[in-house]
Amino acid sequence: MEQSYLDLQRQQEHLKNVSRTFAFTIPFLPSDLVDYISNAYLLCRIADTIEDDPKAHPSSKISWLNCFAQFCHNDFSDEESLLTLHKHALSITKEGAKKEEYALLEDMILVIQRTRQYPLKVREILSRGVAILSFGMARSINGITISSLQDVDRYCYFVAGVVGELLAALFAYSNNKIDKYALINLSVSFGEGLQLTNILKDRAEDAKRGVSFLPAVDKADDSMTKQGREYIEYAQGHLTDAIDFIQMIPASSYGIRMFCLLNVVMATATLKKIHKYDLAGIKHLKITRRQVKTLYVLCKLCACSNLLVRMLFRFVSFGVRAKRRSPKDLRSSVSFWDKTASLLTFERQEEE
Repeated sequence: MEQSYLDLQRQQEHLKNVSRTFAFTIPFLPSDLVDYISNAYLLCRIADTIEDDPKAHPSSKISWLNCFAQFCHNDFSDEESLLTLHKHALSITKEGAKKEEYALLEDMILVIQRTRQYPLKVREILSRGVAILSFGMARSINGITISSLQDVDRYCYFVAGVVGELLAALFAYSNNKIDKYALINLSVSFGEGLQLTNILKDRAEDAKRGVSFLPAVDKADDSMTKQGREYIEYAQGHLTDAIDFIQMIPASSYGIRMFCLLNVVMATATLKKIHKYDLAGIKHLKITRRQVKTLYVLCKLCACSNLLVRMLFRFVSFGVRAKRRSPKDLRSSVSFWDKTASLLTFERQEEE
């Protein structure tokens, strides 16, 4: 295939068009990680666009995502599969995708071509992470049953926990002073903290679509409030693990710490707002632009010091209780990162 790969400017344009938050935080990273993580996000967003398309038939989406997972698992190397996946992606989403998302799908081949330019180890990390994420998305399209905390953990793993693992692996690749195994043991909890905050923030919008990513409860206000309080405490516990994750990154890696801290602190501020104003999940709450600017300044001042990171987190989350769990046990119960390489094996293990 003679087509050139996506250039950095176009990659960042796509990132800005499909995610303002990550377009804001990723530039704090070292230049190599800006490239790798931007590309990884676009790969995940390609899969997410297929999964979320409101007009595409579920069977078409499942088939595409499973094929994409296998393609990623095979080191993005099968030219014929790439051409077929690209053609089908455009066909599946032509009626339902947003303009910016469809533009990303149009550049899908160029995105993959950029991925192929990376060092082997980076490709292996992206291959594993995006394959697991895509496989998990395919499994959820026909509906998922959320009846317990363990079900929430499994759902959050496939959409966010595996991204935490991917980031931890890339951070350790970028800086060999990072304890990769200690960091990755915290990574799933890190991802779940961010995802659980989003679930709580979006409960009202999800309810309008007849969707819930938390266990069903009696619709009485006290039951909704009790559940909201409980899962806010779980989310706060995971975000506390995320602070531990940040503290394991050397102060010399200021950009990595700043990227992580800003994402965690914005989630923490959102969670506190939900705790203060909407335990029952009736409203759609998010922090203001002014709050984001304030948090940005505070993170810049605090990111290089573990003591200041802890103080900032305590300040932003003051009044919100945390329910801590073992991040290592959580990862052991849901992660596929360290398990055998075949996606078919993933499926057999899930069935067991």
